[in-house]
Amino acid sequence: MSIRLLKKVVSSNLKVSEEHFKEIINGAIDDYDLLKEVLDREDEAHVLIERESHAVVLVTRSLAKLIPVSINSKNPLDSVKDQDLRKYFKAVLDGTESMDVRDFSFGEGEIKTVRISYMPFMLKDREYIDIRFNDITETLKKEVKLRNSEALASMTTMAAGVAHEIKNPLAAMQIYTSLLRKAIASGKAEEKANGYIDIIEQETERLNEIAVDFLFAVKPMQVDLKMDSLNDIIMELSDFIAVEAATKNIRITLHLDKFLPTLMLDRKLLRRALLNIINNSFYAMKNGGELIIEDKEDGNYVKLLVIDNGCGMSEETKKRIFEPYYTTKAESGTGLGLTTVLKIINAHQGEISLDSQLGVGTCFTFKFPIPKSQRKSLDRKE
Repeated sequence: MSIRLLKKVVSSNLKVSEEHFKEIINGAIDDYDLLKEVLDREDEAHVLIERESHAVVLVTRSLAKLIPVSINSKNPLDSVKDQDLRKYFKAVLDGTESMDVRDFSFGEGEIKTVRISYMPFMLKDREYIDIRFNDITETLKKEVKLRNSEALASMTTMAAGVAHEIKNPLAAMQIYTSLLRKAIASGKAEEKANGYIDIIEQETERLNEIAVDFLFAVKPMQVDLKMDSLNDIIMELSDFIAVEAATKNIRITLHLDKFLPTLMLDRKLLRRALLNIINNSFYAMKNGGELIIEDKEDGNYVKLLVIDNGCGMSEETKKRIFEPYYTTKAESGTGLGLTTVLKIINAHQGEISLDSQLGVGTCFTFKFPIPKSQRKSLDRKE
């Protein structure tokens, strides 16, 4: 309040007594001290600098707790001995620092991590930089614990899923092995053995599929990204599924942007991901229907939509559809298909989302970043 009164007195040239003016000045100083005390009590530290002169306007007391610095010096940032920090501060003041936020670690044994950010702003034709410091050590520890807990929970879920998946093939193999023994003992092996062996081989192949899917889901993915045409991949895939679509009375409709830029893609992996989505769509359209595949440029991304008019999904299914070993295919499927799709799209730095309604259909939307070299010029489509 005293600062406002001081501004009013100065700006309007009001005549006040010397004693009253001193009261106003002291009140303004008290207001400043109060605000400074509030800032000093915060865990977040601030250094306020005038850009042109590099003059330090304000330093909060908590700075000394966060970085190795002397806050009593004229310019505390000059007292920083850490070379990386000195380079960072210089780049911020010079306007050459490209990252708004950087993390720095200090200390031996018990390491402390400080997140430093800066925000430039203008005030009365002068530019200032507010450099902020936050101790994120405990936050990072909590994040690590959370990630470890999530990883353990995921592995527990996957282990339970594997155990569940291999149980049925093993049970079938055990039954038909027992039947084969009885057939051999009764002298009827020649009559029944081939049928039993065929079933055992089928279940063995099923176990192999489960193992392959599991390993693909948990192993680091080997990605070979190359400049490629998304339209070519879609056309190739459309030809591949055409016969199956015809037998299932499913019409395939393509809406492809002929001006689509080339993208960084792993053709083999992306084909696998799209084929998984298409197979799910076929499964959802048991009585026939239409599969629409559409792509288009959207800002710095290419959008790919795979749309079907099948049975759709419930809200519960939509929430869990990307969970490992969650499946709506009771008679087939490992429940790792969409987990694999998500992993492949993430490896392409892409995004995936879905919109689905029971009895109406489902739309999967993929977003792939356009390489900077391929981003649209103003006259490219002319």
